[in-house]
Amino acid sequence: MRLTFSLAALFGAALAAAPPPAADAQPAGRPLRVVAEAVSSIGGLHPRFVIDAVVTPGDSAFHSDVRGWFAALPPGAGSDTIEGACVEAQCALSGSLAVGKMALSADLAGDGPPAAGRLILSDDDGRKIGESAMRLTPVTGPIPGLGELAAPDAVGAVELADILMWNGSPPGFSNGDDGPVSWLQRQALAEWQASHAHPANGLVLTADLVELRRQADKAKAAAGWAAMGDPARGWTAGYPAALLPRAVPAGLGEKRFTSADGQAVLAVSVGPPLSGPAFDAFVEGQVADRPGVENRSYTRVNGDMEITYEEKGQVVSAAYHNRTGGFARVEFTHPVARKQAFAAFDTILPRSLRVTDTLSPG
Repeated sequence: MRLTFSLAALFGAALAAAPPPAADAQPAGRPLRVVAEAVSSIGGLHPRFVIDAVVTPGDSAFHSDVRGWFAALPPGAGSDTIEGACVEAQCALSGSLAVGKMALSADLAGDGPPAAGRLILSDDDGRKIGESAMRLTPVTGPIPGLGELAAPDAVGAVELADILMWNGSPPGFSNGDDGPVSWLQRQALAEWQASHAHPANGLVLTADLVELRRQADKAKAAAGWAAMGDPARGWTAGYPAALLPRAVPAGLGEKRFTSADGQAVLAVSVGPPLSGPAFDAFVEGQVADRPGVENRSYTRVNGDMEITYEEKGQVVSAAYHNRTGGFARVEFTHPVARKQAFAAFDTILPRSLRVTDTLSPG
């Protein structure tokens, strides 16, 4: 579920979120980073926000596309996706607010610095709220009241998702390919920022990235995090050796680790693939009602599934990935009574298993 904010919050508190696009990932393009500020107020509000986007080639020589993120500047807060299209240098961008829509028209795709633009706000029924000329300034250094944006290639979607997860703000379940930071990671980043009394804007700031990496490294070291897997076979994972120090015998193609007392168990395996109908049946079996199962939640996207539930005094957290060349699974169980010790790993362990389309059992 995306966060939603009031229009008043946009220009003195927050922006609202729109239904998300699939991702920010685009073909090779060039960064578009500008500060946009209304020349005059709109309904008593004074829009000021940062655009952090990418301009990519379109279907013809004179067309290009824009997709990325925009975020209110302090004293405002909040953020949302932004996207649009350009003909030669002129671009039309749009985003959604709690009370309606915004449309920004500006010379953003030319070779020179962006020219002045125009912002129009309208309600959900398309009625115009107001408009203003916009002053556009390229981002070339730290933004007053906000800080420095990290370089466009400073972090990718997979790493940002990982370090956010280790900082207690995991994005939604995903096993997508690496690429530019998407709305999934930005939403989780905004939640982390809010929890640390930072402007909750979803912008990847240099200072935040340094802090996230430092704290993630610290948490991994405390857990004795040990990598495992075989990239050549299309999978990687890991486990907390400090909490699960015992490697125990397991079946063919399986790795199994337990706590010292054997009550917490992690099993990771890669085996032959399941057919489409067989995977469907497997999922149906996982989510079918049965006595004693409580607090169950799950997500399935095509051949990827994550599930967690409680049964017979045990917490079960698992992820499954079915590909043409193999079927990978990770299952972590521990007593409900020991939630405090293992709760963070109910998310970390299933999502630490990453597979590619070249997954094979070896």
